[in-house]
Amino acid sequence: MAGTLSRYFLRRYLSNFFSTLVAIFGLVYLIDVIELSRRGKFDEVPFTLVAVMSALRVPSFVEQAFPFVVLFASVFTLITLNRRYELVVARAAGVSVWQILRPFLVGSVLLGIAATLLYNPLAAYTQALSNQIETSLAGKAPTETRLAPWLRQNSEGVDSIIGAKAVSDHGLTLGGVTAFVMDGEGKVKERVDAPKARLEPGAWILDTPTVTEIGETPHRVDSLRLPTSLRPEFVEQRLADPQAIPIWDLYSKIEIARSLGYNAQAFAMHFNTLIAKPALFVAMTLVAATVAVRFARTGQSGRTIFGGVAAGFVLYVVTFLAQALGSNSVVPPVVAAWFPVVAAGLFGVTILLHQEDG
Repeated sequence: MAGTLSRYFLRRYLSNFFSTLVAIFGLVYLIDVIELSRRGKFDEVPFTLVAVMSALRVPSFVEQAFPFVVLFASVFTLITLNRRYELVVARAAGVSVWQILRPFLVGSVLLGIAATLLYNPLAAYTQALSNQIETSLAGKAPTETRLAPWLRQNSEGVDSIIGAKAVSDHGLTLGGVTAFVMDGEGKVKERVDAPKARLEPGAWILDTPTVTEIGETPHRVDSLRLPTSLRPEFVEQRLADPQAIPIWDLYSKIEIARSLGYNAQAFAMHFNTLIAKPALFVAMTLVAATVAVRFARTGQSGRTIFGGVAAGFVLYVVTFLAQALGSNSVVPPVVAAWFPVVAAGLFGVTILLHQEDG
């Protein structure tokens, strides 16, 4: 009987999880399509391309919302079971709150493992494809809201600064490129604008750039070689989006960057966050149980849902701050990734023990 009840609870929980996931996916997709459509650089782009690009971006956005999907699915499932008096009957039959939550916790662990090992590589792949499309369009855009960091480089006696509007191929391809070449006194002597640049050994290769020299009329050339001493590992660490790198490749890239003396904290933070995801899902389930496992009379569900949303929001803020601290080397990435998880888990366990045993 206990196994049958556990399978029933697990089936209900997984069903609500995937229903919530589909709803959030559709909502995020609609919002992102509208956002891309209103950007100036997509005015001349066919709507079908905008729709495809948005569909490629959404999996990465939804991946960040997974903990809230777990939270809402857990709260909704427990509230529904309470309204149907199924939890009341189970508790009257001597089933403890931990036996009730066991299938939820098992489901959260399985979902966390799947999100880390299966969904993340898929989301990273689609995000990389989206970055490639954005990079190809960035050179045609008059304005761009997202700017990559500027990189200073000096090679073959040429001192320059390069930046871009969009980045793809893990930082090796730039779109909407702007470079400033300095003279011997450190003053700008020419500006180079190109729709695209590719990092080759020892140089950036700029396609059809427009060169503007001081006191001269801007002129376009077919190609321009801009010497650089930057290594691909450094460029990737500075410019690549960690969201576009699957978990299977993150660890090796972190080790390579550290072996060369580069700062790889942002990638390490993302890696540890992915590793901690199953535990985070469990913590979210425990937090949901603190506000939804007790019987709620008719008309009290609103307060229960609000309590769950408030708890999830607080946990999100703490997680966001921890990730910022970990990415900027204020605290070790392992500590930053696991502190919100452990804190939320201990909070949930403490509240449930108080509710169960007094």
